[in-house]
Amino acid sequence: MKKRKKNLQWLLVIIAIFSFRAYQQHNLSSGIVPNFNSKTLSGAIVSSHSNEPTLIHFWATWCGICQLENDNIQTISRDYRVLNIAMQSGSDADLQTYAQEHDMQTNNIINDNSGSLARLLGVKATPTSFFISKNNQIKFSEVGYVSTLGYCLRLWWASL
Repeated sequence: MKKRKKNLQWLLVIIAIFSFRAYQQHNLSSGIVPNFNSKTLSGAIVSSHSNEPTLIHFWATWCGICQLENDNIQTISRDYRVLNIAMQSGSDADLQTYAQEHDMQTNNIINDNSGSLARLLGVKATPTSFFISKNNQIKFSEVGYVSTLGYCLRLWWASL
């Protein structure tokens, strides 16, 4: 009887986690990624549309999970195109300092201090990631932590 009760408790926890994730993802953009152009911290103008698989990653300096995920994002950005969008994280100078302190590339960081890009894609929580195919189709979206392997597999799938 105790084992059955414990199994039921685990099942309820799993259902709660999946229900919460579904709730977090229900307003996220799908289909063709909205087209936008933005300036990175290094001054380059980048577009959401490209002919290569792209990770559009929303994060914040105050987000603990985002800090845990930073190494994953930096690793992925060596092999894939990444738009690393900082939400509500201060000025460009604040982000430059943060990037230096955390060994982050600045050529792909976009400051979305106004929240306009987050609203455009329906993002309400950090971290949120969109996996875009080479024909600008949103193939996957995730809210929460994703491992380096998880990023690689989703971007590989988006490249097919």
